[in-house]
Amino acid sequence: MNTTSRSIVMSLALAGLLSPLACTAEKTAMKNPEVASIPVPKIESGVTETPVAGPAKTVVTDGIFASNDHLQPVYFELNQSKLSASGSDAVKANAEWLTSQPPFLIRVVGYADNRGSIKKNERLAERRANSVREAYIALGLAKERISIAGRGAEDAACQPLTEECLSKSRRSDTLMEDKSLALR
Repeated sequence: MNTTSRSIVMSLALAGLLSPLACTAEKTAMKNPEVASIPVPKIESGVTETPVAGPAKTVVTDGIFASNDHLQPVYFELNQSKLSASGSDAVKANAEWLTSQPPFLIRVVGYADNRGSIKKNERLAERRANSVREAYIALGLAKERISIAGRGAEDAACQPLTEECLSKSRRSDTLMEDKSLALR
């Protein structure tokens, strides 16, 4: 074996030995953002909002999932987790767009406004996320692609907390797997 071949074999062997370590570090970083070498803004709920260049546009991230301009939030009535007519329309539009995309993983994150107990808001937020998930499944998206998370009232949609603002907090956001976040 010549020197070039030997160095290639050694390089491949070293890469093979180090790749499990890289995967483990990546998984640890995804589970615990404080460990990641790239600083990521963190909000208590685990959802971060990153300003994007341009007119006041915000990207919502949750782990390896990120918002997308094509995915609309689904709004709910006070103390309700059942989809309204406008909520069903938003889910249908989202499902149509998602079926035209590669089969990335999807996370539906439910929220509640700040009225009610923390425990009640967390359960309500999870039921809202599950309602949207079930609607996506009924519209043909694969059940295995979709996970849910309930954030309760942890992430208000806006300030100050007026009735209009509270109604924007009663929602479920659909986030898509973002390969660039997964590579961190």
